Amino acid sequence: MVCIQYKKVIEMRLLVSRHLENFLAIYEARNMHRASGSKGITQPALTKSLKTLEDDIGSALFVRTPWGLEPTEAGQTLYRHACTIDQEARFASLNMNNVLAGRGGKIRIGVGPGLAVSSFPKILVDFRRRFPGVQVIAQTGLTSQLVEELLRDTLDVIATARPPRDLPEHFSRSPLFPIQMAAIARRGHPLLAPRTVRGEDLFEYGCVTFQESEDFVKQTRQLFGAAADKLNVVVETNSISVMLDMVASTDCFAFVGDIIVPRAIQAGLERLHLPDLRWEMIIDLMCKRSLAQTKPVRALREGWLHQSFV
Repeated sequence: MVCIQYKKVIEMRLLVSRHLENFLAIYEARNMHRASGSKGITQPALTKSLKTLEDDIGSALFVRTPWGLEPTEAGQTLYRHACTIDQEARFASLNMNNVLAGRGGKIRIGVGPGLAVSSFPKILVDFRRRFPGVQVIAQTGLTSQLVEELLRDTLDVIATARPPRDLPEHFSRSPLFPIQMAAIARRGHPLLAPRTVRGEDLFEYGCVTFQESEDFVKQTRQLFGAAADKLNVVVETNSISVMLDMVASTDCFAFVGDIIVPRAIQAGLERLHLPDLRWEMIIDLMCKRSLAQTKPVRALREGWLHQSFV
């Protein structure tokens, strides 16, 4: 059974490597010379590979313009399918690590900024131990950014706050753990003088938030009702460092997940005692359904679940 699965993986990888990977290189470079350089093959060989693919499909994939090669409608359609085939072929190889012994492969992981400064580094270390030959491409971003890249196949798997809208049906979304939101301010901030901070006390100070956060708007409406418009948002950012530095240097405050609070304390900040702050966010692991049970994705999911309850 393993031999049959291994043969299918090799056949899929050969299909991608012979023609589709060349096509992807041309599509992304929009120039035969640059694409041949990136693939390490001669330009005539790349041209022949493209022609073979066009002959098989029965349609031109690119047209020449003064600005370079532009994909035709057939080229754009093939690109979407080629990304999916390449992604699933890579994961099939990674999933057969007992056969391939971790000798190669690549996985592209996106995480929210809170995870990037808390649990993700350890997850990544554990992943590297389990898959030593796999190249990991990791990036951070806000939920909307990461979801968009997941849908465009430029990321394989993401872990971030649950998006406000459902993903297409061919994507999987697994809950990892909830995080409670907290309000933080610099040490010595006037809001730390009273034992308890009321919601309306926050309106006197500037608020630093994550950029373009639909959940932030929704939750503040629930917390403050019609008075939410009095919240004075002075800085929007997608950087934890910018947020913490801004709060540490001014009388601004910020709402952050409790997983960020230890990092905030290291930066000289303190948690405000705000009993009315009942704000929970769910962190989800998201990927294509076809990849959800592969060994790499399961390793990431189990790593986070283990960290969350130990």
